[in-house]
Amino acid sequence: MSTTAIIVVCLLGIVVAIALGYKFGINMGVTGIAFAYIVGCFMMQMRVKEVVALWPTSTVFQLMSITLFFGFATVNGTMKAIADHLLYAVRNQTWLISYAIFIIAFVLGALGCAPPAANAIMAVIGFSVGLAAGLNPLIIAWAVCHGAAIGACVPWGASGSVVSNTIASAGYEAEAAGMTVEFMVAYFVVTFAVLILLNIVFKGMKLKKITVEKPAPFSPVHKKSLIVICIVVALVVLPSMINNIVNVPWLATFSKVADIQMLGMIGFIVCSLMKLADEKTVIKSVPWNTIILVGGIAILMGIATTAGVVELISNWLNGSVPEFVIPAFLCILAGFLSFFSGGINTVFPMLAPMVPALVTGLTAKPVTLFIAILLGACYTALSPFSTGGAIFMSNCPDDKIRAKLVGGQLGLAALGMIVTAVLAVTGILGVF
Repeated sequence: MSTTAIIVVCLLGIVVAIALGYKFGINMGVTGIAFAYIVGCFMMQMRVKEVVALWPTSTVFQLMSITLFFGFATVNGTMKAIADHLLYAVRNQTWLISYAIFIIAFVLGALGCAPPAANAIMAVIGFSVGLAAGLNPLIIAWAVCHGAAIGACVPWGASGSVVSNTIASAGYEAEAAGMTVEFMVAYFVVTFAVLILLNIVFKGMKLKKITVEKPAPFSPVHKKSLIVICIVVALVVLPSMINNIVNVPWLATFSKVADIQMLGMIGFIVCSLMKLADEKTVIKSVPWNTIILVGGIAILMGIATTAGVVELISNWLNGSVPEFVIPAFLCILAGFLSFFSGGINTVFPMLAPMVPALVTGLTAKPVTLFIAILLGACYTALSPFSTGGAIFMSNCPDDKIRAKLVGGQLGLAALGMIVTAVLAVTGILGVF
């Protein structure tokens, strides 16, 4: 069976999964698994075990552990109490809500809180505060997901280090740090401009006035929940931040294993022992439908990758695409792949090695091509099929809004990719 035919069937599977999801409410992930089985076992002669092995164990565990831990604060009303205090603080300046969410998410990411963790923290607060003020949930999605992602792209951040190391491995070791900063600046400028546009389109600057009575003081349960959350977040953020200032060997070692997923599991045990909420209710609050959706689509995209979708497109790119279109094409290619996987951790390392060969004979600078790949990948990471987008969506407290977010986040992801592609074709992207 030809690679082209296999890839076409995989794409058809995604279309069918979306159609069945909207029309009949069938979980898209289950449809994705069915197509992965058909393509993998019957068209590619893979064993069933090999298809099952494509299940994104790490992503699924991350979704489960984070939502389990923060589930206590949601179930026992701590997050609502926080939202009430925040609502009271901005009751006279509601137009600032989306920008405040964006900046706070950025700071969390810059301090070392990985985007999935920052997304979980800010999504709960963002929904609680924003929805009460009438802020469109898509604005909240854009502010939370990209704010945290940009923060993590600072040179010392988790994502920034991946970008810098990947660029250095591609043959630009001396320029890697500078290129990483240029990318972060481009990401911030474009994202903030689109945030302003979204506020204009969805009237985020004219939110309804919030009538909020002065909230009651935090209860003992709320205080205990906040203390546990602060300790876990501090253990994730502070070791790497302190180690960047003062080189302490044991802190460097601890910062490598101070992962929100595992610390969240320990936090879950502590919360259970402290009886901060009913454990069974918290477990039921985990968005299992979202987890199945993400896992199933990931298996199908794993089949497409195994079939050679990246190699096929790269070979065509080298011989068929005009020079001025190449940055835009790289943006779209990275964006498409990142719809269903990690942008910086998976897609960028996959496509970055193409840059040295492509840049030979081109007038475009290497950094322009790197930025095109990165922005395309980062913007479509807002997709509900990708880790960051899925974590954000899973923390939505309203089932009806969560269902609408699937299509809305896909639209926002496509918007970011298209804006970047246009900037690339017009040459504006090369300014950064």
